[in-house]
Amino acid sequence: MGDSIFDVGTNKYVKNSVSRCDFVPYGKTRYNKPSGRCSDGFLIPDLINQVIGLPFSKPFLGLKAGSQLPLSINFALDGSGLLDSTHSDWGVVSFNEQLKQLEQLANKISKKNLNDFVVVISSGGNDIAANLQNTAEIDLEAMLVLLEKGLEQLYRYGFRKIVYSSVGPLGCAPIVTSGGNCVREINNLVEQFNGQAREIVLGVARKFPGMRGTFVDGYSLIKSFVENPVKFGFKNGGGCCPNCLSHKNTLSGLCKNPSDYVFWDLIHPTEHTYTLL
Repeated sequence: MGDSIFDVGTNKYVKNSVSRCDFVPYGKTRYNKPSGRCSDGFLIPDLINQVIGLPFSKPFLGLKAGSQLPLSINFALDGSGLLDSTHSDWGVVSFNEQLKQLEQLANKISKKNLNDFVVVISSGGNDIAANLQNTAEIDLEAMLVLLEKGLEQLYRYGFRKIVYSSVGPLGCAPIVTSGGNCVREINNLVEQFNGQAREIVLGVARKFPGMRGTFVDGYSLIKSFVENPVKFGFKNGGGCCPNCLSHKNTLSGLCKNPSDYVFWDLIHPTEHTYTLL
C-alpha cells in the first residue's frame, strides 16, 4: 500500500485521478507499453514477488467481485499521501482510504490466515513533495501521527507483519536538483521524517503482542547512487525521461538506456535502481 513507488497499476482503475502513469513511454523497458507503473519497468513489489515466487500483485480496485483472491494484492496509488489533504484535488486514494480497503480484505479472510500476510508500505513522500515550493507547509507531526494510527489499525484488522519503506531523498530528485547537487534543506526534512517513522514502526511492533515491524532504508542508498553514480554502475544521477511528468512531448529528450540513470522521470527511480535496492 502507499504511493507511486509501489503502485503496480491501481492508477489505471481510478477514473477521476489525474495522477497516473498509464501512458507512453512508461513501461518502456519491461513491457514496451504502459503498465501503470511509474517507471520504465518493474517496481519493488514486482521484484519482491519474483524473489519469493509469488505472481505479480493485482490492484485491489481491479479485482472482480466474487473472484478468488490473488496471493498478492496491491493497494498503492500514484499521488497519494499519509494526509487526506495531499493531492486531494487530484482524485487520489489516500492512506486512510487504502486502510479501509485492507479492512474489506481482512473481513474476507480468517484472522488466523491474516498472520501470514505481510503488509508492505511506501507512503509519506507525496506529503513532502507536494510542498517543495513552501516547505513551511509540510506537517511532519501530522504525517507521523497518521502513520502510527494506521499501523495500529492494521493490527486491529488482524495483520501482524509490517514492512515500511523510507521516503527517498527527494532533495536529490531531478525535479529539484540544482546543477546535479542534492538540496540539503529538503533532504533534512526527509531524514527527520524517516528517523521518527522508523521509531514508530519499531515501537508499534514492541507495543502489540505478535506484531513484527521492519523499517527499510532506501533513502541512503539512492542518495549514494545520485552523489556517486559511476561507483554504482550508473552513467547519470539524473532522469532518463525529463518530460514524462508533463504528459506532453514525453519522448522528447528520452534517453536510450534507462539503466544508465538513477531516475526514470523527474522523481521516480528506474527499474535498475529498484533492482539494486
